[in-house]
Amino acid sequence: MATGITLNRKTLTALILLSVLIPVGYGLGLAAWMKPMPEPHLDAQVRLDAMWVGTESDAANRRLIPSITVKNPTDKPWKNVSIGLNEQFYASEPKGVTPGGTLSIPLEAFVARNGSVKFPVGNRQIKHVIVFGQIPTGARAVAEFDMIKRQQEASNGKTSEPSDEIPWVSPDHL
Repeated sequence: MATGITLNRKTLTALILLSVLIPVGYGLGLAAWMKPMPEPHLDAQVRLDAMWVGTESDAANRRLIPSITVKNPTDKPWKNVSIGLNEQFYASEPKGVTPGGTLSIPLEAFVARNGSVKFPVGNRQIKHVIVFGQIPTGARAVAEFDMIKRQQEASNGKTSEPSDEIPWVSPDHL
């Protein structure tokens, strides 16, 4: 007849505590000694723009609508590009942006994360823009733009000479 191992209350309590404390201690040790990996920066430029929607042959239904344009000034393509407005509304383009190319998305195409609300084009100021893109290494890179800061700089005369062309905004790397 085989005899089983019996545990008293103190031994059982010690085993339960060790089974909890060892993984928690390991996790805390990793958090204390590991440096966080920086998120790669996406060298993107953006500008608030306007684009024509509809065919030229159907001039009655053609309209000019507000949009946002993202420019890829690099020599490498981006895939799975996503753009966020005010940390609430998003739109994406899985095809990405070619090197030196641009991507324009109408503001009316932006929806809340849950898909229930469209961006209120005439009622909401764009304060923050974030652009995500998959770079050739496979990493997801990010560029952030503080549009309020850019508007203040423009009104204070800190930008270059005025022109008819809408200026490109470079990332803030917040």
